Amino acid sequence: MQIKFHLLALAGFVLMSSCKNSTSEASDETTDTSATTTVTTPFRDNTMVVEAPTTVRTSFETKYPQATNVRWQYHRPDIADVEWDWSGWTGLDDKDYAVSYTWDGNDYWAWYDADGNWIGTVNRVADHATLPTGVNATIKKDYSGSTIVSVDRENDKDRTAYEVELDNGTKLLLDENGKILKKKDAVTDTKTKTN
Repeated sequence: MQIKFHLLALAGFVLMSSCKNSTSEASDETTDTSATTTVTTPFRDNTMVVEAPTTVRTSFETKYPQATNVRWQYHRPDIADVEWDWSGWTGLDDKDYAVSYTWDGNDYWAWYDADGNWIGTVNRVADHATLPTGVNATIKKDYSGSTIVSVDRENDKDRTAYEVELDNGTKLLLDENGKILKKKDAVTDTKTKTN
């Protein structure tokens, strides 16, 4: 009877271990950043997680020491909803690294080059009331009949900007003072740079 119990317990452990392994490969769990070899793991969205070089990870961990749910991958322009020509980060290529993570309860994307230099960070602003006064004032004044659908805060070493999508399909890039830097109208699908 004892042997039967131990065999059942062992079989249960093996089954649970195999289920856990197959589940973690297809889920959005964090990667083990202590390994030094390249690891690729598919997520549900078919992105491939990679092990970033130590210099890149160290740069990130120094800037965002409290980050959780960290996932590294090579840069692809479709991994975040960013107007890349607006960001000024057009030099990004598949040698750069993108990292998604949670920090202070918010989801972020950040980009690093292969040498560990921080390029920029994007995060979704869920509470539009927390936008800078100038951003809200411009939208209220110039787009009074529109509602904000989404806002992404983009920052790099040179600036912080807000990419705002309105319910009429218009997209705006505004600086922290509310100055419209770029605009894309949905009706004409034209992009305008404002100086």
